[in-house]
Amino acid sequence: MIAELPEKMQDENLTAYAERLSILYSESCKISVRKNIGQFFTPKEISSFMAGKFSIYQNELRILDPGTGTGTLTAAVCERLAAVEGKLKITADVYENDEGILPFLNKTLSTCKKELKKHGKELDYTIHNEDFIKANMNAGISNKLDSAKGSEAELYDFVISNPPYYKLGKDQMSKSMRMLAALHPNIYALFITVAMSKLKPNGEAVFITPRSFCSGTYYNNFRWHLLSSATITDIHLFESRKKVFHNDDVLQESVIMKLKKGNQTKNMQVLISISKTGKLDEVREMNVEYRDIVYKKGHQIFIRIPDSREDVKILHTIDKWPNFITDLGLEISTGPIIDFRSKEYLIDKPNGKAYAPLLWMHNMKDFKVEWPVYKNGKAPAILVSSKSAPLIVPMKNYVLVKRFSSKEQARRLYAVPFLKSDLDAQSLGIENHVNYIHKINGAMSVDETMGLAAILNTTLIDRYFRALNGNTQVNATDMRNMPLPSLEKICQIGKIVLDHKGKLTEAQFDEIVLAELNINERILTVGKELA
Repeated sequence: MIAELPEKMQDENLTAYAERLSILYSESCKISVRKNIGQFFTPKEISSFMAGKFSIYQNELRILDPGTGTGTLTAAVCERLAAVEGKLKITADVYENDEGILPFLNKTLSTCKKELKKHGKELDYTIHNEDFIKANMNAGISNKLDSAKGSEAELYDFVISNPPYYKLGKDQMSKSMRMLAALHPNIYALFITVAMSKLKPNGEAVFITPRSFCSGTYYNNFRWHLLSSATITDIHLFESRKKVFHNDDVLQESVIMKLKKGNQTKNMQVLISISKTGKLDEVREMNVEYRDIVYKKGHQIFIRIPDSREDVKILHTIDKWPNFITDLGLEISTGPIIDFRSKEYLIDKPNGKAYAPLLWMHNMKDFKVEWPVYKNGKAPAILVSSKSAPLIVPMKNYVLVKRFSSKEQARRLYAVPFLKSDLDAQSLGIENHVNYIHKINGAMSVDETMGLAAILNTTLIDRYFRALNGNTQVNATDMRNMPLPSLEKICQIGKIVLDHKGKLTEAQFDEIVLAELNINERILTVGKELA
């Protein structure tokens, strides 16, 4: 423990001072220890940006910062409030259960109190040395976010939070917490739920979290729960996922989201902003219709985030397409072969035994399947037997889609057609990092296979998917909820691709698909500004 914490320097603002304390604390605590508890400190630039999102019109404010760390976010709010004209009475409740960080947090808040007093403002703060979820979970158990416990006087005007990020194990949760976790599979979603339940009607909350909750099956219940009585007003994206938490090794794609308590979405617009890095020195902005952001299909609800005007046009265009995968009699599944669980069946060198070719992501190249490919010791085949039968699929036409990519890659979606004539075998193995689209009853035609694979390889679809899914994982749920053209159009495109023998560039796929679907090619032109 550091014997004496430094004072704020004369030319140092509150947010920079709190960040300096967080760096000081980080030097005394290993990153591996902080990762285990999901502790990542918010850089000063991002803290100030988040604090700048609040609408300040009251002369009395109650602020909640759950999981506060050294208090950088609260310091950023205090710094902003210090510049507001007139008197202000501020009450701040902050939660932090890391005993080691409490002296740093107290130093930050006591400094904020002194600084605000200089500007004629009053700050009363309470540091709650306890787990925020356990202390307040009764407020979040209800299915409605507006059913907070206690009188309105005990609720908060503002919530600001960089919640911890990790998946809770069952042994870490009480029965009540397991009820919440059934809706919210990660600790950060629990933090958001409970924090929102402590917010006043029309109160405002600003969170920085992974973007993973915006799509996919796991967070669908959480999205319904959140959006049933809260409205998104602002979203900020970072073009690089590696340069947000620049003092920590964080690769998860992050998003800043402002929410307002109450469901008031009629004629609402959402402010979308984007910066290249967490320094926020260049920010582009645009306003988007709420209905373009919050997208509903059946029991699914998604938060889509377009990053340009052209992407909004792409959403409008593709949303009009008449079908989804299941409407075409198709399904998308994940390859059933997990290598470490199937070792006894994997064959390094097919030698006359009954085997099926095994396809990995590295077998997908240049709009075709290459097999065998010997790479990184990955087995090229799987033994065919009664025991391995559940892992093997029939030899039919498929569209294969890679399940993983990096955000910095040019494409998120990468698909190839697989035709049963490509390999001389009776069955096929597909590894778990590959999704495959198949006909539910029967088999896809060659035209259908080639056409669908071509459409999935267009810039048009890739940009639609990026707005829908911010993860590097291409999950089957999101693809099931992505509109597709009519079967007639898909087959028509497939015939043209076949005429070219599949040897096409991405630009040529774009040209063919846009022409056949009568879409103006200018839709793919990205301007430098959002607005």
